[in-house]
Amino acid sequence: MHIAILTGGNNAEREVALKSSENVRGALDGKVELSLFDFPSQIDDFLAVRDKIDCCVPVFHGKGGEDGVVQGFLETLGMPYIFSDVRAHAVGMDKMLTKMKIEKAGFLTPGWLLVQPGDEVTFSGTVVVKPNDGGSTIGISIARNQEELEFAVKEADGYCSMVLVEKYIQGREFTVSVIDQDDEVQALPVVEIISKHELFDYESKYDPKLAEEICPAQITSSLTQRLQVMATDAHRLIGARHLSRSDMIVDDKGDIYFLEINTIPGLTNASLVPKALDAAELELGELLMKWINESI
Repeated sequence: MHIAILTGGNNAEREVALKSSENVRGALDGKVELSLFDFPSQIDDFLAVRDKIDCCVPVFHGKGGEDGVVQGFLETLGMPYIFSDVRAHAVGMDKMLTKMKIEKAGFLTPGWLLVQPGDEVTFSGTVVVKPNDGGSTIGISIARNQEELEFAVKEADGYCSMVLVEKYIQGREFTVSVIDQDDEVQALPVVEIISKHELFDYESKYDPKLAEEICPAQITSSLTQRLQVMATDAHRLIGARHLSRSDMIVDDKGDIYFLEINTIPGLTNASLVPKALDAAELELGELLMKWINESI
C-alpha cells in the first residue's frame, strides 16, 4: 500500500504541521510505502504520482489544510483520505459556527460577538480576542479595557478578517481527544493543562517548561464523564471523522464551557493527542492504519 502524507501549508502553523507529519511518518514507518509532500510547493510532484497512491493522510493545522481546502482538492481527484471531510473541517475551523452548534445542543460556551472590518468594538468586562479561524493560540490575547480591546482586535485581524471577541472565563482548562474506534466514537483520557502564562499560548504549547499537562486529569469520575460527553457530542455535531480534540474551561462553580474543536489536532511528540493515546494504551500507527483501510 502506498500512502501519501500531505503537510506544510503556508500559514502561521506551518512549522507545527511539519513536526506533526514527521511523527505520523514515524508511526506508519514499516507498515506501508510512504511519500511525503510539502503543500503547496510540491502539489505538482504529488499529481505526477497520484495514480500510484492508495490513500492520503493530510497533516495540516489551520487555514489551507484543516479548513477543508485540501480535502476538497482530494475529493475532486477522487482520492481517499483520512480524518474529517470538507464540511466538518470547514465547520470546525469556524469558531463561531461551532459555538452556535454547541449552544443549540444545550451546552455552555462563553458569550461572544463577531467583529468584522469597520465594526465598532465594545464589550464590557475581560474578554479573549482571537481570529475566528485560527489555531495554536496564534493571534489571541486577553483585553481588560477598551484600549486593550481595540489593540487586540487589530492584532487578531492580521490573521483573519473576522475576529471573535469572547467573554473570559476564569477556571481550569481541559482538553479531550476523541477517536473513531470500531464503529464507535470514543473519548480518550482527559488532559488538564496548567499554564504558567495566563493563556495556554503558542509558546506554552510547545515548551514543556511553560505548561504542565496532566493525563489522566486528577478530577472526579463525574467531571471526567461530563467533559468526555461534551467532546464526543461536539465530534458528532460537526460530523468529525476519525479524530478531533475539544478544549474546555471549568469555572469555580463546576460549569463546563466549550471553547473550540480541532479536526486535525497537533500530533507532535509533545502534543496532547499522543499523551492521551499513551494514557489509553493505544498506538497511533495502528489507529492510522485502521482509518486508512476504512477510507480506502
